[in-house]
Amino acid sequence: LPPGSEVSQESLLLHGPFARKPKRIRTAFSPSQLLRLERAFEKNHYVVGAERKQLASSLSLSETQVP
Repeated sequence: LPPGSEVSQESLLLHGPFARKPKRIRTAFSPSQLLRLERAFEKNHYVVGAERKQLASSLSLSETQVP
């Protein structure tokens, strides 16, 4: 830092080397969504690609919300 500049404690917490990433909002799945997701997981523990896209679309979720 240049001499004479001041950095607030709050600024260090928000932008410093140990700043935390904002927490991701947790998705609250409906009972029917949970059932479909659990069935998909039983068939294949890693739902990826076209299957993930189709499952997300059929459940009205984004692909990132499909675990």
